[in-house]
Amino acid sequence: MLMRLLLAVGLGLSPAPAYAAALGTLDSAAHYQVGAITITGNQHFSDADLSAVMQTKTRPAYEFWKRRPAFNPVRFKGDVGQIRQFYRVHGYYDARVSYRLTIEHQLVNAKISINEGEPVKVSSVEVSVKGPGPPPRSLEPSFKLPLKQGDIFNQNAYESGETQLMDLYMRHGYARARVERRAQVFVGPRKAYIWYSVRTGNYGVFGRTTVLGTRKISPQLVLRELTYKRGQMFDSTKLAESRTKIVGLNLFRAVEFIPQTNPADPHVVPIEIKVQEKPKRSVNLGLGYNTESQFNVGVQWDNYNFIGGGRRLSFLAQYSNVVSTVDLKLLQPFLFSEQSTFVAEANLWQEVYQTYSLNAAQIEPHLSYQFLPQLTGTVGWRLADLRFYSLNPQTIDAIGGVRRQGILSGPFGQLVWNNTEDPFNPQHGEIATFYASTASHVLGSDYRYWRALGEIRKYHLLGWQTVLAERLKLGFEHSYGSIRDIPLSERFYSGGEGSVRGYGLRRIGPLSLANQPLGGVSLVEGSLELRRPLFWKINGSLFFDCGQVSTHSYRVPVDALQCGFGPGLGLSTPVGPVLIDLGMPTKTPRGDNHWQVYFSIGQWF
Repeated sequence: MLMRLLLAVGLGLSPAPAYAAALGTLDSAAHYQVGAITITGNQHFSDADLSAVMQTKTRPAYEFWKRRPAFNPVRFKGDVGQIRQFYRVHGYYDARVSYRLTIEHQLVNAKISINEGEPVKVSSVEVSVKGPGPPPRSLEPSFKLPLKQGDIFNQNAYESGETQLMDLYMRHGYARARVERRAQVFVGPRKAYIWYSVRTGNYGVFGRTTVLGTRKISPQLVLRELTYKRGQMFDSTKLAESRTKIVGLNLFRAVEFIPQTNPADPHVVPIEIKVQEKPKRSVNLGLGYNTESQFNVGVQWDNYNFIGGGRRLSFLAQYSNVVSTVDLKLLQPFLFSEQSTFVAEANLWQEVYQTYSLNAAQIEPHLSYQFLPQLTGTVGWRLADLRFYSLNPQTIDAIGGVRRQGILSGPFGQLVWNNTEDPFNPQHGEIATFYASTASHVLGSDYRYWRALGEIRKYHLLGWQTVLAERLKLGFEHSYGSIRDIPLSERFYSGGEGSVRGYGLRRIGPLSLANQPLGGVSLVEGSLELRRPLFWKINGSLFFDCGQVSTHSYRVPVDALQCGFGPGLGLSTPVGPVLIDLGMPTKTPRGDNHWQVYFSIGQWF
C-alpha cells in the first residue's frame, strides 16, 4: 500500500478516495477491517446501550497498538437486526434502522441511522388468582408490578413481572405457586394489554429437612445453619438465607435446596439439601502493594472444622514496611445461641511509624451477638504488653510525656449496623460503627484512659450509574491521670490512604520540632466521593476529604480542618476495585509533597 501511495504521489495523483458500498458488493477476497462506527438518531438510548448488543466492535482508542478487528459482513448485518430487536424489546416497534458503509484503504466505516418512532404503551395490566391464595396486595400492600398503565411496554419488565409474582407467593407459604403471562401488542394504535395468571397451589409449611452428600462432615452441622424451623410458614427467602450461611462454612463446594412433595399431607413441604464436600483446610498466599506500607506479603492457614462443630482455627503471618503481625485465632460459633460467636485471638505485631516504633503482644477474647441481620454487637477484653522505642526527645516533650512500656488491660465494645448490598463496592445503604474501650489500674493496666470512636458511611445511587459516598468520623479519648497514660499507638492520627487523601500517612495535625506527627485526643474526618463507571471495567471518581486532630479532649477541631481533593481511577476485579487516587492538599505540611498518589485494592469506605 505504501508503494501505491508513493506511485500516486510520483505521478501527481491523489490517493484513492473513500467510496460508499453495500454489504453485498464487498469483495469477498479482501480483508476488511473495522474503522469507525457512528450512530445517529438515537434519542432514548445511548450509544453504549446500542453498541452492547453488537458483535462488530471498533478498536478502543487506548489500545492503539493492536490491529483493528476484522470486518465481517454477515456479523454486521446481524448487528443491525439486533439493534432493531433491542428497540422492539423496549417498546419501539416502529423503529427503523438503516446503515451506510464507506470504504477507505480497506477500512470499513459504518454510519447507523435510527428513526425511533413512537413507543407502544401499556393500556392495562390484569392479575387473576386461581386457587386458595389471596390477591397480591393482600399479601404485601406495597407490592407493585414492574409495568403499570401508561408505561412504555418493555419485554424485560413484562417477563420480570412473572418472576416477581412467583417470588411473592413463594415468600408467603405457597411453595407450588406458578405464574403464566400473556400480552397482546397492537403496533398500529401503539397499545399493549398484559395478563398474569397465578396458580397458587396449597398453602404450606416447612416439613422435615434431610441432608444428602455428607461424608466426613456431620449433617447436623448443615441443619444447624437453617434459618427456618419445621412447621413454620414456607418462605423461599429462608431457603436463600440458609444456603448463604451453609456456603459461609467454607466446607462445601456446592449446596442445593430442593423442595419435595408430601403425599400424606399436601400442606407440608419437606426440604432436601444436596451438598458436595470440599477439603476443610486451606492455605492462601497474598502479595499486595499500597503507597503507605508499600509491598506486603502474607500467608494464612485455615481449618474450617477444627475438632468438629464448625470451629475455625486460623493462623496468619503478614509483613509490610509499616505493620507486621503473627495472629492465631479460634472461632467458636453457636456458643450460647445461634446468634452468638466467641473468638479467642492472640497476636504479636510490630508497628513502624514516623513518631514511634512498637513491639506488642496481645490476647483478645471477645463475644459477638447478631441482634438483627444488619446489627451486630461485640464485647471483649484486651490484654497487651506494649513496648515503644525509636522515640524522638522533641516529640516526647511536645506530647507532654510518654510511657515507653506497660501493660494495657481493659474491656471494649462495638456495635455495627450494615445494610449495604455489596461488601466490595456498595451502591446504597449505610454502615454505622461505634467502638468504645477503657483501661485502668483497677483492671490490671499500667495505662489509664478511655476511648470512643464513631463512624457512619452512606451510599446513594444518584442515577446515570453514579454513586455518592459519604463518610463522617468522630473520636474522643481522655486519660484518668496524665497524658502519658494514653499509649502512643492509641492516640488519634489523620492523613493518608483510608483517612484524608492529599496528605502523607499521619501528616495532618500538630507536628513536633522534629517534624513528626504528635497525634491527638480528639478527631474529626469526613469525605465525599462521586463514583461512576467510565468504560469497559474502568471506573472514575472525584473525592473531597477533610480531617483534623486536636491535643485537647472533647474538642472537635472543625475550625482548623485540613482538606484534600482529586480524581481517581479504578479497575473492577472479582476481589474488588483496584484503585489509583491522586490527592492534592489544601495546606501542604512542612517538607511534604504538594500531591500524593495512592494505590490500593478495594474501596476503603
